[in-house]
Amino acid sequence: MVAGRNASGMASELGSMVVTEQIDAMRALGTDPTKKLVTPRVGATAFMLFFLTIIADLLGLIGGFGVAHLLFGLDTQQYWTSVWQVLVFRDVFTGLIKPVLFGFIIATIGCYYGMSTRGGTQGVGRSTTQAVVAASVLILITDFFVTKLIFAIFGYR
Repeated sequence: MVAGRNASGMASELGSMVVTEQIDAMRALGTDPTKKLVTPRVGATAFMLFFLTIIADLLGLIGGFGVAHLLFGLDTQQYWTSVWQVLVFRDVFTGLIKPVLFGFIIATIGCYYGMSTRGGTQGVGRSTTQAVVAASVLILITDFFVTKLIFAIFGYR
């Protein structure tokens, strides 16, 4: 969902700037559009996806507690003790390294397709669609290989 939302947003925003020749104007004024437009987007997406994942994990733990307590009658201390015992470093590491990689991929793909837009408003639409598809597929591929790598490094339980 983040790939669709962010990659399309970046591609359409930068694509519109390319089509209306704002990028060319930046170059004519001696400003590097990559440094001013692409780098902040890539850094911010990777950084914020990391924290978005932490918030989602925390909400998942709280939701799990709600289900365990309300539906199964599990004691509060028993739930949190079990969660603490089951949680291992590899899971935390995997869960927090992947979002940084995914954020980098999403922003890089969105910016690439946005900066390479050609053909007016139709080109912006095409770039937006291509960015979403490319980011989604690349995330799936990266997820597979990063998981295999982490399993190779830490071993599978």
